[in-house]
Amino acid sequence: MATRFLKRDKIEILSRLPLFETCTKKELAAIASLAVDAERPAGTVMTREGRDGGLMFVIVDGKAEVERGGRILSRLGPGDVVGELSLIDGRPRSANVRAATDVRVLELTGDDFRALATGSPKFVRNLLRALSIRIREMDERWPAELA
Repeated sequence: MATRFLKRDKIEILSRLPLFETCTKKELAAIASLAVDAERPAGTVMTREGRDGGLMFVIVDGKAEVERGGRILSRLGPGDVVGELSLIDGRPRSANVRAATDVRVLELTGDDFRALATGSPKFVRNLLRALSIRIREMDERWPAELA
């Protein structure tokens, strides 16, 4: 088992992630105090399609795969966020996310996520940017015959 992150380690990690890159040190410290570091062994299902979501994960190390209907939709790595959609809209998870390798994550509960969204406009802007990038990437992969 890896050593637990100290608060200053979490701040350093968070500051390098696109979702948090424009946050102030004070905002990063607040986020770091809420984020819990955890490990998920390879093969672990981090989110299950159709289930309610209570956690958001920020991948720090390792790789994960997003899968729906037995098909891999995308591959994720350090800096990617998992599970935020169900925390935003309250709907069930839209896909399975499985750890492709051992994965180290920072977890935020739904309550902590909502507190961040309420208290940090920069967090919300960065989240919107990350979601926009994801939508554009999906749009670029969309088959022309279905468009």
